[in-house]
Amino acid sequence: MKRFVNGQEVELSLPQSVEITAIEDRLIVKTKDGAQSAVAVRLGETVHVSYKGHEFVVERSVSRAGIHGAVASGEIRAPMPGQVVDVFVKQGAKVFAGDKILVLEAMKTQQTFASGFDGTVSKLDAKKGQQVSEGELLALIE
Repeated sequence: MKRFVNGQEVELSLPQSVEITAIEDRLIVKTKDGAQSAVAVRLGETVHVSYKGHEFVVERSVSRAGIHGAVASGEIRAPMPGQVVDVFVKQGAKVFAGDKILVLEAMKTQQTFASGFDGTVSKLDAKKGQQVSEGELLALIE
């Protein structure tokens, strides 16, 4: 099935060696390398998936031309209400793709958010211990 993931059209298919099970508020993804937890939150027509420290925005179609989604824009937003449990960078810091930015705990699951590309942390509104609302901007990478 074709979907847009972080603004790019991809063919989504589940390899036979992967098993996904929904348990209460999270998904358990079992592969030959072990089991990992993921969180998927539906917001309107999009599904936000947090898996292995990365956030993915999955859509059936893109509502506007060009790149779309949190990773492409550099925005790191809270996918659900929660508490910031760690912040690894400061505003103005240079970051590289994959660098950890912060950890959010929501629904008894910790999600690590990483930079989607090389850039600079131009805005950092998240502070350790802070309660955040769904959709709240936590950091901006430019």
